[in-house]
Amino acid sequence: PLPHMRFKDVDNDLVKIEDSVTEAGGEIIILKGKVYDEQGKPVSGARVEIWQCDVNGRYLHTGERGRGERDPAFQGFGHNITNEDGDYSFRTIKPAAYPGRTPHIHVKVFSGNQELTTQFYIAGHPQNMRDSIYRRLSEAQRKLLNMEFVKGENWPETQVNIFMG
Repeated sequence: PLPHMRFKDVDNDLVKIEDSVTEAGGEIIILKGKVYDEQGKPVSGARVEIWQCDVNGRYLHTGERGRGERDPAFQGFGHNITNEDGDYSFRTIKPAAYPGRTPHIHVKVFSGNQELTTQFYIAGHPQNMRDSIYRRLSEAQRKLLNMEFVKGENWPETQVNIFMG
């Protein structure tokens, strides 16, 4: 979503919009990881942005059409700044599929003059191999972009590390 389409609340919790009583629908997850530079060192101060559709398969975008009503409690876009160890984290929902695409989360990372745009996918999802973008990835690339979930303290968690350069 372009800046004018986003909520004022663009933090790393996409499930709860500031000043709202209601939380978003869908299965809550924790997405976390580290950002590394080309030498394999953690990157501090990188801006990690994510955006994804809601549980109904709708994006927070003025050009979005069809597929039912958008979940008004889902933030749809958020960002986090990596700490000194390169850590980032988000509370969001497990991504939903929509016609033509397997479930995924869009990711953009800004670090100095570097910019990386990618997507994260649910490991082993039955729709992955029908997705035109996922199919173009090599097996090594898929391993880097797949989200595998483990039981977390409160919600399922996945860790996806990001390598710049």
